[in-house]
Amino acid sequence: MNTAESRRKRRLVVSAAAILVAATLTACSGTGSDDSGADIALDPNGELTFGYFEPATSLDPQEGTSSQDLPWLLPVYESLFSYSADGDVAPGLAETWELSDTTLTMTLHEGLTFHDGTILDAAAVVSNIERGKNLPTSSIVADLATIATVEAQDDLTVVFTLTEPDAALPAKLADRAGMMVSPSAFEDGTNLAISPDGAGPWKLVEYSPGDRLVVERFDGYWNPDAVELQQLTIRLIDDDDTRLNAVRAGEVDVAQISAAQVQLASADQTLEVRTDPALAIDHIGLNIAMPPFDDPLVREAINYAIDREALLEGLYRGTGTIAWQPFPPDYFASNPDLEEMYPYNPEKAKELLDEAGYPDGFTFDFKTNNQPFRVQATEAIAAMLADIGIDSNIIPLEGPALLDEFYYQQAVSAYFTPWGGRADPSQTLDNLFGPDGLNNPAKITDSDLETLLTEARESGDRDQRTTLFQEASANIMENSRMIPLMFPGVTTAVRDNVVGFSTGVTGKANFLNVGVTAAAG
Repeated sequence: MNTAESRRKRRLVVSAAAILVAATLTACSGTGSDDSGADIALDPNGELTFGYFEPATSLDPQEGTSSQDLPWLLPVYESLFSYSADGDVAPGLAETWELSDTTLTMTLHEGLTFHDGTILDAAAVVSNIERGKNLPTSSIVADLATIATVEAQDDLTVVFTLTEPDAALPAKLADRAGMMVSPSAFEDGTNLAISPDGAGPWKLVEYSPGDRLVVERFDGYWNPDAVELQQLTIRLIDDDDTRLNAVRAGEVDVAQISAAQVQLASADQTLEVRTDPALAIDHIGLNIAMPPFDDPLVREAINYAIDREALLEGLYRGTGTIAWQPFPPDYFASNPDLEEMYPYNPEKAKELLDEAGYPDGFTFDFKTNNQPFRVQATEAIAAMLADIGIDSNIIPLEGPALLDEFYYQQAVSAYFTPWGGRADPSQTLDNLFGPDGLNNPAKITDSDLETLLTEARESGDRDQRTTLFQEASANIMENSRMIPLMFPGVTTAVRDNVVGFSTGVTGKANFLNVGVTAAAG
């Protein structure tokens, strides 16, 4: 392992052009291609509706608390960086950048504007970063924690001075932490939770919380060739059957569906059903400051009590990959030694509960999002826990209310939840287990784990980071800081008039380079 001194000497220079995925920026407006590569005429005034299962907690990217906000945010907001199809960091609002141990320097594209006409220059970036660091209700404080100062060197150049090396910072700024909000909007008191004002591909037409978001093409977008749709609508359809029926009927063009619906959806010849692998993981989120989950023996007992094979075959209908750790197999940060670390063993689970002082088990409030699949998952897990003497009071809640209780009120000890994938492993581990992580309401991290997380952030060496992430995952699982369940992938049903839709490794729906075919005439 390299020393801190050698890390300080190492310089990481990112060539934006080298990692830019050409398809992202050179799509030929007005045409797409089918599976054979043949050109397909796209409707230049095309409209698309996406059916989604969860409401946004806020349309202010600096205040929202759920990774499921992303499909609602991505049309309206553009980040400083973006992700390529394979999860690498690529240009966004920043055209080029250079990262060293102590600074991140970026150069913006020329001529950027927000939807309200405000100039998007280096000063606007500074205002956004300072707001994200200082807003009392900011949900991105942890992502920006290594930024000591941010300055506008000139109209297009922004210089971040870091408190410590942070190889993951560009990836963080490709996510919601890098989404730029019009300073005019947050300075004049605009309620960004319902009136978003960004610099993304589409601008707001209408937002009805709990119903739909309607946006239209923003002519001032920096990369216009990637915007094929004139209008995009995101509809909240929280019932799985209703959402599938809507895409089958043509009321929506793309819908995220559950594993249980794959067979029925696949029988419809007007739909393409696809499950894209992703870094997202379903797990039991824990507040390890709250008894009895403050006891690692109790957490270990729960890991042994879960029959993951039964969940895969029953609840997930064979779609997905069993999770034994934070990262999926074949991903560079995954630790192969952790696979099948906690095989289903209810007798072992009972022994651990007895050792922890709970020979007769205990009862707890098992909260969950009221989305149907998550309720079903919670019920299945509760039945397994009941077999070892742990009784659950299942309490379904609206998504935003559940997250508020977990993150801020600290009124939730355990709940079934997905963790949305992140392009850099540091984002996942820092948020879930770091001392400042939003998803670690207990703010408890042992010194060994904190050291591993810090060293992984600081290192620019891929092999060294791999080792550090694997060691961190081993620490997490040896202490049962996590109850991992499944890497479900992202399953969508797409109507046959839609061209170019996919989800990347982060599992987020992004509608750049997506179009609808022109009507025959």
